[in-house]
Amino acid sequence: MKKIFLIAGLVFMAFQLSAQDSWKLKQAGKVLLSANAENETANTTKIKRTAFDKSGTLDILYKDSKPAAEWKRTLLFFDENDNELLRKDSITATTKINNSTLKELFTGKKKIRIYTISLPTDPNKAAAIRVRRVHLCTLELL
Repeated sequence: MKKIFLIAGLVFMAFQLSAQDSWKLKQAGKVLLSANAENETANTTKIKRTAFDKSGTLDILYKDSKPAAEWKRTLLFFDENDNELLRKDSITATTKINNSTLKELFTGKKKIRIYTISLPTDPNKAAAIRVRRVHLCTLELL
């Protein structure tokens, strides 16, 4: 009886772990954020202005729980007033944003929100669905 519960629990845990999207943000080899659930409060990370002076990139690693070839993923960068600052279409599992680009995005701003959306590659199917952007992270300037 104990073995059955143990096996059932392990199968359930494996199913739960593999059924979620997850993402990480790294800068200069340091993990700034690792998450698998949308939470605007918890998924906020602070970043120093001096980090942009160095050459390098902000790496966004996105793991899709159900990758599909007929869908494309897009990253969207918005300011505090919900103005789109940058769009990266058809991203791969790892997307890199240069520090110099981030420095330009932060000009006159304190926060940048990063979202993702996923759309079918077929325009007819894309027109028929409602797109919801998923909050990945908020970068807050120190």
